[in-house]
Amino acid sequence: MNRMLAGSREKAEVGVGDGLLGWIPAMVIAYATILTPLLLQQNVSAVDDTAGAAAVTQGSNLGNQIFWILMLMLTGYASRHRLTQLLDVLRKPLVVLIGLYMILAFASILWSPAPSVDFRRATLQFIVLATVVLPIFLAENRMAQIDRLVAVFLLTIAINLVAVIVLPAGRLGHQGIYSHKNELGLVVAYGFVFCLYAIVRYRGFVRLLAMACATAALLELVLSQSKTSLGLAVMMPLIALAVVGTSRLMRINALLPLTFGLFVCISGGLFVAHLIDFSFADFSMLLFDDTTFTGRTVIWNFLVDVITREPLLGQGYGSFWDIGEGSIVQREAPGFVAYLLQGHNGYVDVTVELGLLGLALLLAFLICVLYHVGRAASGRGGDIALTWLFMICILIGLCHNMLESSWFRGYSVVWMVFLLVGAWAQAFSDETARMPVKDR
Repeated sequence: MNRMLAGSREKAEVGVGDGLLGWIPAMVIAYATILTPLLLQQNVSAVDDTAGAAAVTQGSNLGNQIFWILMLMLTGYASRHRLTQLLDVLRKPLVVLIGLYMILAFASILWSPAPSVDFRRATLQFIVLATVVLPIFLAENRMAQIDRLVAVFLLTIAINLVAVIVLPAGRLGHQGIYSHKNELGLVVAYGFVFCLYAIVRYRGFVRLLAMACATAALLELVLSQSKTSLGLAVMMPLIALAVVGTSRLMRINALLPLTFGLFVCISGGLFVAHLIDFSFADFSMLLFDDTTFTGRTVIWNFLVDVITREPLLGQGYGSFWDIGEGSIVQREAPGFVAYLLQGHNGYVDVTVELGLLGLALLLAFLICVLYHVGRAASGRGGDIALTWLFMICILIGLCHNMLESSWFRGYSVVWMVFLLVGAWAQAFSDETARMPVKDR
């Protein structure tokens, strides 16, 4: 992988450029982390604050539509000289699984209670997927794309530091330029992770800047009082380092030690909980000072009941939350649940919308991403800093969707970073596979 990365740098040095393809990943992340909160904040629902930016993505905001149509057009224009590569891109496992999921999403219009909403949201998601994924596979200098993404997160941290200093704190904690403290916490957690990568990757002034931004990010996380994001920012780099290190040492795909570690933690936790009579409610009280995971168990119980009605194909893509009067949510949801925009669990929300078939496609997609990231971790010649960054982002996405929903939903930061990392990992893996064995 080092030879491959060196080859990418050599292309850049001799003048081979990607033009807009090299900038699109940074542009879409900047739109979600900086431009959306600054320009479109009024469109975020105040009822479901914790839904964050995902709430914006579910609406039909005109500015949002214009941006993504423009980005799709820019992607098409930037790719015009590389259309011969498109067929090869469409054959890649990651793209095939995404395509199958979107085929199911559009097909669900046939049984959706809100077909127009289904079509609109599926179309937006298709545009997001094409805009985020295609530039990765069609680009020649992917390291430059990653460098620009690092710069976006450094800038995001700097802007939010100014906001934290200048603006008063909200009722629950500082929220920076966002509508809720959890949004600030999540975006800054990603920023902190990219700062760590920059500290390892770069030298000189850039490293010093990354160290300063990492310090600022920790300050912002503490002041936001977003405990979950602070925990992810601190724990995930350590877990990812252990997984990547074990994989590198044993020369096995990192998916194996990750799966084994997860199994040991769950089984060991259940055993200890049984011994000391420590219940799920006690665990929730420990984390959130509440026995229902801040109301999430109420939401999940309602969603499980809905899933049993259409277990195979679900209610239809984007056809459950926020579809207007007469919906199941409006008619049957208990209390505050009727006003939510998501089920606060990405895996459950996918099952509600596209049933067990949709969940199976999602799990296959996640395993595909983990496989390619894990494959890079097992090679002795690989770029360990980059693999570590990828693994951290993957773990954050997997864990975040246990309490929030972002899988195949709009353009949330969690979802787009996961897509970018998955595409980069497969692209790097494919390039390594095409190299002679002696050069890997």
